[in-house]
Amino acid sequence: MRINYEKWSLRKKYFWRRVWEDYEIGYLDRDLIPLIALLNRDRDIYTTSSCSGRIVVVDGVVPWIREEASVVFKSHTPATLSDVDFMYRTAPHKSYWLVVTGPILHFSTTSIKKAVGLLKKARTAGFKHSGIIHTSSTRGVFVELVTGIYMTQMIKTRELSIVSQRDIEEVLNIFNKALIEGKQRLQRLYEVFENSLPENPDLEVERELSSRRVEIATRKPIEVFYEICGDLCREFLRT
Repeated sequence: MRINYEKWSLRKKYFWRRVWEDYEIGYLDRDLIPLIALLNRDRDIYTTSSCSGRIVVVDGVVPWIREEASVVFKSHTPATLSDVDFMYRTAPHKSYWLVVTGPILHFSTTSIKKAVGLLKKARTAGFKHSGIIHTSSTRGVFVELVTGIYMTQMIKTRELSIVSQRDIEEVLNIFNKALIEGKQRLQRLYEVFENSLPENPDLEVERELSSRRVEIATRKPIEVFYEICGDLCREFLRT
């Protein structure tokens, strides 16, 4: 497949602008910024929507059908008992579900060869549930990186508590540890990619990174994550 590089490059410029728009309004996960900057520094890669991993509470019949469920709590750092005690003070519209997901990254490359090479590296870092999603002459070779970290637990229906308030702390601890495992895999992915990227430096991206002087972009993802959650993370790492 031949890529229309001119149109592909326009899409890269658009998504690179979106990175900084999302960063400025606080929408972008801060611990993703080092990895996003690293990937975009390569002339033949641009990133799109991604997530560093999160814990959510979903109100719905099942948590995986978005049209029939709503997120009522979300955190990209470990959740506390005070974060989720609302489930025992209020009735759900349908059912409360606790869900944890690991990191998910989306990016486009200009060749199958480059995409496959990055996929091989990502799998060594624990992103084994990953693959090429689609190809397009203007959008390039679109890749999704997923760890496979995912857990869900029904907590409460309108009529019944499935997990008692006495037991929710133990359940939450397990979910928080899964979240941290995802962050550690994100760090390993950064380290694997750091050894080979950028292959072909994108001088425009390099200039913008230099002019913006975003200190967080020069750090490691795990450092940023630990700074965000502070003592709460260290507590879970000790247990």
